[in-house]
Amino acid sequence: MQKRVHQLWIPGFLTLTLSMIFLTVLLELGFQARIVSWSGLGTIIFFVPWLLSLPFFGALGAYLSSRAGGSRGTMLLASIFPALALTAAFLLMFPIGLIIERIIGRQVDFSMVATAILRDGIGWILVPGAALLVGGLLVHLLFSRRSSSQDTAIG
Repeated sequence: MQKRVHQLWIPGFLTLTLSMIFLTVLLELGFQARIVSWSGLGTIIFFVPWLLSLPFFGALGAYLSSRAGGSRGTMLLASIFPALALTAAFLLMFPIGLIIERIIGRQVDFSMVATAILRDGIGWILVPGAALLVGGLLVHLLFSRRSSSQDTAIG
């Protein structure tokens, strides 16, 4: 249990916290989102400076996980942790929507909710997750090359 905390949870939550703080700072500084229109999905919002920073945060999470002795899978999981947390939040919208529907007594059009989740999922989960994964993969490649060069030097 203690090993998993140091290899996954601390690096993952640190990656999540730092990426969200940086997004908040960008919003406070007045950076605007880029809006992309797609025919089937409508508009998708991208925060380009934030997306450009995510590979660094993903690399940080993977590096910290690796330093704690995490496996390759744990490293990559720590690097994409913010995207996984946002996925969980998005998936919680359905049961919360059902509860609210019962409380207020009005039917919610779930096709509209599903379209919104798909649209927002691309801008808030898929693209940021890919950016975080790029950073995690770069750290993995760096450490795998370093360990293979050390193995050949020893042998």
